[in-house]
Amino acid sequence: MPLSLAYSADDKKKPAQPLQEKTNFRIDALKQAVDRAIPGICPERALLWTQYAKGRHNKKKHPAVQVAEALAFVLDNKSIAIHPNELLVGNYTSRRVGGMIAPELAGFTALAEIPLFPFREENPLEISRPDMLKLAKTLPFWLPRTLAWQACPSALGRPGFVARNALFRQWVINELGGIAHFAPDYERLLDEGVEGILLQARKNRREQMPDSEAWHFLTAAIIAGEALARLGNRYSALAFDLARAESDLARKKELLEIARTCCRVPRHGATNFREAVQSVLLAHIAIVHEGLDVSICPGRMDQYLWPYYKKDLAQGRITPDEAYELLACFCIKLCETVPVWSRAVNRMFSGLPSYQTVCVGGTDRKGKDATNDLSYMLLEITGELRMREPNFHARIHKKSPRPWLEAVFRMLAKGANTPALYNDEVIVPALVNYGLSLEDARNYTPIGCVEPGSQGKSFASTDAALVNVPIALERALNSGKRFGERIRSGAATMPVSRMKSMEDVKNAFSIQLAFLLKSLVRDLRWVEKANAEHHPTPLSSMLMDGCIDSAKCLTQGGAVYNGSGVQFVGPADVGDSLAAIEQLVFKERLISLPKLVEALKANLPDNALLTRMRQCPKFGNDDAAADFWTCFAVEEFVRILESHGSNTRGGRYVAGLYSTTTHEHFGRVTGATPNGRRKGEPFASGIAPVNGSDKKGPTALLNSMNRLDYSQFPNGVNFNIKFASTVLAGEKGSVILQKLMQTYFERGGMQAQLNVLDRQTLQKIKENPDAYPNLLVRVSGYSAYFNNLTEPMKDEIIARTANSI
Repeated sequence: MPLSLAYSADDKKKPAQPLQEKTNFRIDALKQAVDRAIPGICPERALLWTQYAKGRHNKKKHPAVQVAEALAFVLDNKSIAIHPNELLVGNYTSRRVGGMIAPELAGFTALAEIPLFPFREENPLEISRPDMLKLAKTLPFWLPRTLAWQACPSALGRPGFVARNALFRQWVINELGGIAHFAPDYERLLDEGVEGILLQARKNRREQMPDSEAWHFLTAAIIAGEALARLGNRYSALAFDLARAESDLARKKELLEIARTCCRVPRHGATNFREAVQSVLLAHIAIVHEGLDVSICPGRMDQYLWPYYKKDLAQGRITPDEAYELLACFCIKLCETVPVWSRAVNRMFSGLPSYQTVCVGGTDRKGKDATNDLSYMLLEITGELRMREPNFHARIHKKSPRPWLEAVFRMLAKGANTPALYNDEVIVPALVNYGLSLEDARNYTPIGCVEPGSQGKSFASTDAALVNVPIALERALNSGKRFGERIRSGAATMPVSRMKSMEDVKNAFSIQLAFLLKSLVRDLRWVEKANAEHHPTPLSSMLMDGCIDSAKCLTQGGAVYNGSGVQFVGPADVGDSLAAIEQLVFKERLISLPKLVEALKANLPDNALLTRMRQCPKFGNDDAAADFWTCFAVEEFVRILESHGSNTRGGRYVAGLYSTTTHEHFGRVTGATPNGRRKGEPFASGIAPVNGSDKKGPTALLNSMNRLDYSQFPNGVNFNIKFASTVLAGEKGSVILQKLMQTYFERGGMQAQLNVLDRQTLQKIKENPDAYPNLLVRVSGYSAYFNNLTEPMKDEIIARTANSI
């Protein structure tokens, strides 16, 4: 184990003290077992859910009860295992590293490609031929029962709806995959246990009319909760069986402790640190079996686990090294799941991410610094393990302890490329402005990629959709048509031959963007209603504040805070393109607008025009005139999105500026743009400048970033910044990095994630992947192994500007 930082809770200014340095055989063995495991597809969830759904007596039950009973059938019958050296137990699938399929949701598209998975060039997944055949037989049953089929209210409109949402050209609606993107109320689970929560559910059910919607929901929550409790009992029984057969006395003792722990949790409240961590793990694994199996986030583990650690430490029941070991076991467990996505979806979310976010640092609900021993432990674990999960984030505020800041930036300067950084001074007010109480806003955790939400209270469907905004500019320059289209797919706007000023261009863009977002919101509302009607989530709802009290499912607005996050993909590309039009057409009069559009339709041949396009002022160089257009584009996006009012759960549509890896996919399907980008080339990632366009160093880059008003984006932003490792080498590297990023935050920056990498090294890894199997890189709101990325995404990471200082 590297030097662990023991933090004094009694003296916030005291420097961290190192724990005993030693090699932890258990952690090394578990990490190697997971790293060396070949990812594959587990058929159990799909087959068990199908078996339940086909039961004749089940079809007439209320949808919430159907989901609860199907989930219970899965949790009661799925394979369970306890692997060598494990202290914490719970397996996502029947494989050491594997993924499951939810055929009733977006998993149907993966089912249709089952025979192809072992042979894919990118992210192949093992599956046996017998399992292929079993899963293939479920296809006819699920075709008319998938969420995509159920969402469109009109049979005549269904083909168009499916086409719009399967081609992924204009947008990606992630809610078509099911409900996810929240951080459960694990604090309550640890305090009361499942039985304590169900006690309230049973009391509330007695107050409801039998057969009412509320009565059925609470019945479903009770069924699902009881199944979660039984899951602990299953592992307890298995541990006892293994202990009886174990000859090694030390391992026998460990297995008996596992059995004792799982006999208690998650059924009852946790009484110590080990029980608390185990309870969270079992609940987490159960939740991912209910809906979309990504972006269920443990969240602020250093906060809700702290009382148990503090008490155990004071009573001599645990040492810091033992706590470190349990937390490392937990983090390794999160790497045992991978998403099973179709080839098309895999291109958009490259790198096998599961977006299971753990957040450390920040303030408590009263605004006081909440950094503690566990914050440092989890931070150190990220540096020791350097695995793709969990997705680590660190909160920073103006009173963050100096040792905490030094530890964070020292790790980043050494090339850990994690954690991502979040500025409480900007995010908390943005969440309050969005409608959260000050206490709940202070208890935020990033969710999934970068989206802030209150732990246990926010179901903001933070990644509801990602929008290809440059397509609106393409239509604005072609009277509502895509380049090459004969039939208009956008709004009717004036031809470029009649545009005499930038006002005309701006108006056409705004009209096309309004048309695009109106169409998206229509489809998104259909999906929201379909989830509420056909795919409720009783277990997830049971573990979120507000749902049991209101007797309403998450899908129906039962959480304290509701919303839908909609992401602007390609802001810098749109802004730079508008800046280029202004410069070349209306200022320099180098070319007419119709001639410029002809060049775009011809995909920008190599000539002087292309050179001038690429020389035009670009976002990211501290050029106020150029930055204006990116600011205009994002402000227009916010204005139009917010004009659509509430979603079907009573929350607002909220803007975000991140892209996962859709910026590469959308770039591939969008025509050339006036900033000099050819068709097929990727857009900029998140809110970062276009690759290679920020040429004046990190200070100029951060000044451009600070021109954005981040209060408009309570759904979060993703700002990628890359440094050459040689620039941050030595003891001064972390100091320089800390000063640079703190200045960015002090001037209003919201978020940042760093890659400290050399382009030459990445190129070598691309050419010889076997020599570097597990290099972790920050992609776009999450981390992934470089080798797991698609080839275009590898090229995009390599092409990012490597800043010097």
